Amino acid sequence: MNKTKQLFAGMILTAIGQESARADFTLNLTEGVTKISHDIHDLHMLILWICVFIGLGVFGTMFYSIYHHRKDKGHQAAQFHENTTVEIIWTIIPTVILISMAIPATKTMLELDDVQESDMSIKVTGWQWKWEYEYLDSGVKFFSSLDEASNKARQLGSGIDPRTVPNYLLNVDKPLVIPTKKKIRFLFTAADVIHSWWVPDLGWKKDANPGFINEAWTQVDQAGTYRGQCTELCGKDHGFMPIVVVAMDQPDYDAWLKKAKADAAKGPDLSDLSHEQLVSKGATVYEKNCATCHLPNGEGVPGAFPALKGSAIVTGDINKQADLVLNGKGAMPAFGKILKADELAQVITYTRNALGNAVGDEIQPKAVQALLPEGAGAVSEANEEEDDDDQAAAETKTEAAKADQPDTSSKEGLIAKGKTVYEGHCVSCHQASGQGLPPTFPALTGSDVVTGDIKEQVKLMKAGKGMMPAFGETLSPEEFAAVVTYTRNALGNSVNDSITPAEIEALQ
Repeated sequence: MNKTKQLFAGMILTAIGQESARADFTLNLTEGVTKISHDIHDLHMLILWICVFIGLGVFGTMFYSIYHHRKDKGHQAAQFHENTTVEIIWTIIPTVILISMAIPATKTMLELDDVQESDMSIKVTGWQWKWEYEYLDSGVKFFSSLDEASNKARQLGSGIDPRTVPNYLLNVDKPLVIPTKKKIRFLFTAADVIHSWWVPDLGWKKDANPGFINEAWTQVDQAGTYRGQCTELCGKDHGFMPIVVVAMDQPDYDAWLKKAKADAAKGPDLSDLSHEQLVSKGATVYEKNCATCHLPNGEGVPGAFPALKGSAIVTGDINKQADLVLNGKGAMPAFGKILKADELAQVITYTRNALGNAVGDEIQPKAVQALLPEGAGAVSEANEEEDDDDQAAAETKTEAAKADQPDTSSKEGLIAKGKTVYEGHCVSCHQASGQGLPPTFPALTGSDVVTGDIKEQVKLMKAGKGMMPAFGETLSPEEFAAVVTYTRNALGNSVNDSITPAEIEALQ
């Protein structure tokens, strides 16, 4: 009897202890901050209680039978079988239970996959080991990496107590910013290996697979900061690529977007730097982007990541090293897609004059910019005199300004402007060549829509369809006319027609 009382007392104390610790630790599913996360939580609780009820019934009957009949030794059991009523009952009851679970589960799954009528679209690309975010409706694009404080504290022998770092390993240098009370469609892919994007407060996670596109959506109604992580083992630094989503009210988001566009328009700083400045700044770039694989001292990991100390590439032709860094090789990503020209010049110069190397040379941002696809022709030669640099830069700016303002009164002018609009709004899904990513994103080359009735194409682009946003709300009549004309007369198509901004305005 005393043992029974002690058992019950222990159970009560355990329950009280768990209740008091609930604020810091819970075994239940996170409820989240979105409607879909609440629906998932409610579904989870419904099925949990159904399972609890079934468990109580089954185990209660079993334990009662064991206890009640424990002394009936030698008793002759009754012999019976084929009770139709019992068989009907134990068929109907599980069927009703399954249906009661399947209906809300199916409804929630359909809701999870409904990306229609989204207000904006964001493409998420997983890299080893960072995330790339591209706002398809506004052209803003950036990389998000582990914040500097966490990155320093995680290094062996850093001497930094991780407990002194706010949100250790759960903070980034550039968070994903979204507006509140807007339906946001996400497109997930990867540049190297499989990653998985997970923010518990949003209620779901999605795999990011190379060569494939996965979709999801969210709508956050309350401003706040929500944190997550990559949940697919993607390499040695899998545990160091967190996710931070900052939801802002619309006025704050508009101000952030305006600043982000302005920062993107500035581009890299192409001014020449002294040798010491290149090396000094390159150390920071190296620590953030390269030290993970090649190690802080440049000795690498033999068999996996080559050493930079004494490397024939690093101590050899600087242009060959720049080509390798920009375009990548094997497991090394193409940093020409990740870093700006000034950062690339700094880190290349640093590796050649630090980490046990002392080549003594350097490369300037202008020379790197000329090697990048978007920077080709920005300067005629990397080593020309300063006056020639200024003249070439001025000519480049003049030509760029003309290219930015083509004469849209002609078909040729519309095509020229349409190429720019296409690259800013369409290329992420339909690809630069117009080949798309079937079956998720259809090809525009040879498309029946693009080569058919131009008014039907305009109607489709204005209203949107499926995963395609309604561009009638985001493009000006001039931009709209230009990109329609471009798709019909480029990308392998030659319909040889056009539509004017005035005609677009009339259709709207």
